Amino acid sequence: MRVGLDTICFSSWKLDAMGLLQKTIDYSLEGLQLGSQLFMNKPAEYTDEFLAKLHAHDLYVELTGSGVNPRDSGKTVDQMVESWKPLFPLAARMGAHCLNTCFGLYQERSMTNPTFAEQYERTIQVLKALAPMAADYKVFVTMELHVDLTYNELARMLDKVNSPWVRANLDTANSLGLMEDPVEAAEVLTPYAETTHYKDTCVYLTDEGFNWQGGAPLGTGLVDMPTVTRLLYKNNPDIHLNIEDGWGVIKIPCYDEAFLRSFPEQNAVRMMQFMKLLRRGKGMLDAGMHPHMEDIGKYDVRQAMAARLWHSAEYARRLRDEIEAEGK
Repeated sequence: MRVGLDTICFSSWKLDAMGLLQKTIDYSLEGLQLGSQLFMNKPAEYTDEFLAKLHAHDLYVELTGSGVNPRDSGKTVDQMVESWKPLFPLAARMGAHCLNTCFGLYQERSMTNPTFAEQYERTIQVLKALAPMAADYKVFVTMELHVDLTYNELARMLDKVNSPWVRANLDTANSLGLMEDPVEAAEVLTPYAETTHYKDTCVYLTDEGFNWQGGAPLGTGLVDMPTVTRLLYKNNPDIHLNIEDGWGVIKIPCYDEAFLRSFPEQNAVRMMQFMKLLRRGKGMLDAGMHPHMEDIGKYDVRQAMAARLWHSAEYARRLRDEIEAEGK
């Protein structure tokens, strides 16, 4: 396993590709996942310069792709696929392992036109159309668990697409955004996982529902990182652990009836298990381990995120080394 950077950690810096690569080097990380749009409409020399520096430091690179859920855009499958056509040759030229994408966010679950079920089936059709291109270029399309699909919904989607080139990006914390346990998500999805967003987070109840934090220093939140990482290693010992940390919160409307009805597999046992996590999260918040919502704006975001990444990079490398040593 190699420990890398998901460059959302530096979103507030507004850095270009070379700046993000330098941050990766500064933190002694082993690769990065960044936006493919950073290379589009740039001269070839720009990408060449990036690759020369990447190779000089023996780093891997992964890229983001385009959308796969037409949602209410009115776009056809062919129109969705069209936006991917320049991305595959770019990824192949750069030696990028994958192009990452996702279904959406929690709002799609409550939509009525098109319904969640309609979006789900259309997304499968887009992924099926992308699969031959991914195979031709030998670049994986990875579907991220993104506070949009449950882990079983994502697994079923990948089964229906039925291509070795369309795989999962296991975000290790995002299952908490849909009231699911991260270890259970890892147990189901690690056999499908081709890459990760390696993340910790905290959730806690509010008057409107619950708050899901965009990230946390690894090992300080509610994700059982050792267990999840061991599952990742067991299923793919070469997987990349792309550290992702985000600022702020997403408010999850867990009291909304339409939202709740979109989870037919949810039951009282699983809900009460999640309630335990919410209580633990509130305890962490009250103990000062994570910022209260009303205090988030008081922080210097750049300074806070830079400090958090130092911690997370050391945590990830230490845990990786420990697990790999166990496997020898």
